[in-house]
Amino acid sequence: MKLRTAILALTACGLSFPSLADMNIDLPDSAELILVNGVKAEGNDTLTLKNGQNQIAFRYDDGFRENGEYSLFRSDVVIMTFTGIDTHYSLTLPKLRSSLEGREFNRKPALTLTDKSGTPVTFEQGKLMKNGMQLGRDFEAEIAAYNQTSQPAAVAAISLQATSQLATNINTNTANQAQGENVAENMLNYWYEQADEATRIRFKSRINQP
Repeated sequence: MKLRTAILALTACGLSFPSLADMNIDLPDSAELILVNGVKAEGNDTLTLKNGQNQIAFRYDDGFRENGEYSLFRSDVVIMTFTGIDTHYSLTLPKLRSSLEGREFNRKPALTLTDKSGTPVTFEQGKLMKNGMQLGRDFEAEIAAYNQTSQPAAVAAISLQATSQLATNINTNTANQAQGENVAENMLNYWYEQADEATRIRFKSRINQP
């Protein structure tokens, strides 16, 4: 009772308490969002996220002058999963100076995440890969499939949420169904793209059985 009275008294004096439900993360201009917690996103504005485990996917877009010519670089889709609470975080990407450094970044993305005091924050990272044509990718279906794997940056809870949302969207949009945009098909396509040639042959043999 005394505690409640004290809180009411402080409120009456115009004092307020900071929110304990959210955290923020600043992104560099060179980061272009693709997904936030399994949901399609874009831009690079400061993100406000719920405390706890979060997952973002983005591309690194940069440019550099090499051999007298200006070249553009666009990375593979990078996944970063981290856990945070009640503070401000910053994502930092390295400055690229050559196509060689761009290829090295794609091979092993060099990311840095720090809190407001500049202390490095632990995170897991991965990449959202797809062979062949890159246009028209369904990133939400791809991350839902990725999050069902045992990859370090996978988050099972996000997979279940994203899959449920995709199923809801598909059931309410028959036009998308006609174009083959359904969860099962996208996941099959994803796993097929990830498989080696021997696995693909076994898969084709199985589905061709009468």
